[in-house]
Amino acid sequence: MDFTLTGQLVGLRVLRESDLDSLVAWWSDPRTMARQTHGPFVAKQAAEVAAMFRTWSTNDGADAGLAAVELATGELIGHVALFGATVKDRCATLGVMIGAPHQGRGLGTDAVRTIVDFGFTELGLHRIHLSVNGDNPAAIAAYRKVGFVEEGRLREAFFRGGRWHDDVKMGLLAREHQAALRVEVFAADLDAFVDFYTRVLGFDLADDRRKSENPYAAVASGLARIGAVPSWSAVDPAARSVPSGTEIVLEVGDVEAAYRRASDSGWPIADPLTERPWGLRDFRVSDPDGYYVRVTSR
Repeated sequence: MDFTLTGQLVGLRVLRESDLDSLVAWWSDPRTMARQTHGPFVAKQAAEVAAMFRTWSTNDGADAGLAAVELATGELIGHVALFGATVKDRCATLGVMIGAPHQGRGLGTDAVRTIVDFGFTELGLHRIHLSVNGDNPAAIAAYRKVGFVEEGRLREAFFRGGRWHDDVKMGLLAREHQAALRVEVFAADLDAFVDFYTRVLGFDLADDRRKSENPYAAVASGLARIGAVPSWSAVDPAARSVPSGTEIVLEVGDVEAAYRRASDSGWPIADPLTERPWGLRDFRVSDPDGYYVRVTSR
């Protein structure tokens, strides 16, 4: 497919004329328009929308606009862009449009993670920021998984659908992106490992080679990535309990939401959400192999 950038689930490549019919249709969908713009909710001519995508994809200077394609199927799923960076400030704005039929499967998160990594490691950006409708919790959660933090909220900043909406500002700095946590563990059951971290703690499945000759799986959330390979012997959870074993510390932007998710999953909570003497709130759970996970506010 001649991809410019390749993530785990999504490849990013130059825009093709054959992409425009789908991109125009998705952008013109009222569900998309309501989340992508703050201006008057009016339809645009198809030629005008197509010209907009062409402009975003000229890739002049430090700007990067690329079509997003699902690696498994080869299907176009949307468009991502970084734009507005200057030599002095090295700060760019992130723009994302994922077609409605392709939402909710982690493809948008992977596309964002891929272009953000490109922005920091190849374009030399210092900061990437974005604006998102406060009434779009799925998008906010996806950005948080990549590492973006909420930096401000313009309350009731625009009027849409008969009511006022907040304009949420999120940002990510190069040093935060580069400070990613990498941990590898030895798991007795890779399926149980993946289930715990994705279902209980809300990680994304970043690498799935459980059926390969050398089984491996990795999960990611924000700046944290945990890889796992099969243990060569039965795991004794007691041998890995704190303080003699391993504690994995996961910083999250919304620890209350993380606690609700873990509690709702039915997984045993080792230590409930508590305000600690050092000023942070956290809770603790043990994963299927006895690794102690402390989920804490930043």
